[in-house]
Amino acid sequence: MLVFFCTLSQPIFAEGNTVEESVAEGDKKVTIALGEWPPFIGEKLPGLGAISRVVITSFEKQGYEVSVGFFPWKRSFELTRIGTWDATAVWVRNPERERAFVYSDAVMVAKQVLFYRKDNPFDWNSPEDLEKYIIGGGTGYYHGDIIDQGEKSGVFTLERIPDEAANFKKLLIGRVDLVVANKDVGYYLMNQMFDAEQLSKITHHRKPLETATYHLIIGKKNLRAQELVNTFNLGLAQVRGQ
Repeated sequence: MLVFFCTLSQPIFAEGNTVEESVAEGDKKVTIALGEWPPFIGEKLPGLGAISRVVITSFEKQGYEVSVGFFPWKRSFELTRIGTWDATAVWVRNPERERAFVYSDAVMVAKQVLFYRKDNPFDWNSPEDLEKYIIGGGTGYYHGDIIDQGEKSGVFTLERIPDEAANFKKLLIGRVDLVVANKDVGYYLMNQMFDAEQLSKITHHRKPLETATYHLIIGKKNLRAQELVNTFNLGLAQVRGQ
């Protein structure tokens, strides 16, 4: 699902959760707020993760100095929306976000799926098939139209928590019926937590909830928003051409 991204090997320097008070317009500096999303983004991952490397390298190829900070996703989103930090990555499009942010070209494409226990057989074809299930989701995550609309209409119960990994623990012990997550992220998290016997109890449904593009976003309150997105897109095209 990652096209050419995992082969990048340029070293990346990540600063802490502080940034200089302001950056003069025209200065070739950019600050990026990130959250934990292994194996793609993570403060303790090699190079901060494959997607972090793509994002940072795209700016660096345009001569920008990049500073990175890690926060809870919801805070990364808000810090970027108000312009305290320049950008955050990576996010799926939705109408609410599009009102407040400028989007880059797609950085990656990924599938959202539903995980379930094998001893509790599960199938679905339409949103109505999810009725009465308890689904584990992530705080601040947009899980796609089906989950978003079902949550708002009360078709099912969506229990959101900040720790995405904990949803799989809840699934294993039967505290939720399903977990919605990126397919690769879900299996990565479970491999970090569970032994082989535990892993064998969980699988994902073959029908994806959504196949979505993920983007770098910059708040429209940032006076450099369009300039930085244009710069990033040029750098991203260079990275893809490597």
